[in-house]
Amino acid sequence: MQQNILQSSNITKIYLIYVNPQGARKRESVTLRFMDKKECYFAGSYVASFIKPKKKTPAEIQVFTVDGVYKTQVNIFNSNVSLDNVMYEVSIPKSWDFIQLRKSTRKEVALPFDIKFNDGFELSGETFDLATGGISFWTKGHLSSIYQKVPCILTLKLPDNTIINFANGQLTTEAKYVREKEDYNTHPGEKLYIFKFVKLSMDDEMVLKNFLIKL
Repeated sequence: MQQNILQSSNITKIYLIYVNPQGARKRESVTLRFMDKKECYFAGSYVASFIKPKKKTPAEIQVFTVDGVYKTQVNIFNSNVSLDNVMYEVSIPKSWDFIQLRKSTRKEVALPFDIKFNDGFELSGETFDLATGGISFWTKGHLSSIYQKVPCILTLKLPDNTIINFANGQLTTEAKYVREKEDYNTHPGEKLYIFKFVKLSMDDEMVLKNFLIKL
């Protein structure tokens, strides 16, 4: 897999896993701060029990995305502690293993959508990507915690020339909030929201599969 998976907007979590000098296995949640042709720099939270790993300590990076998990082996060159975090300097990944977590891979496609809740609150825009399991989209609108706990009705507009068994090329289904994330570099001031389809019929799922195959 490409090295720039670390800079993908689909990332939900990154873990750095290694064995410290006392023989304890550590699994640290980290964020990518900088990457060049030779090294990556990750920041993790500092705790009082932190023990600095030895130089060239073997480690594993696990990158969780909306589609699955990417894994790779690296070495920790160095680590520096500040008041509230630890900066890890690691080698550039040479290759990645991928574990698929979804029935189908998400594909980037911009399709108009509307989301409506029972009390009348609505969100609309264009999808960032689409899978048979749900959609994601970037928006400046805020979704309060109230709407993150209840289902909604999602209407998706697909191209008329590819859909023959939906009225007006629209797919309407129940959906539910999954998670959100921010990326200040690519989408400043916006959030990426991920919604899953809750009660998608077999016929609807087949139409989406055929549509995604053609992209």
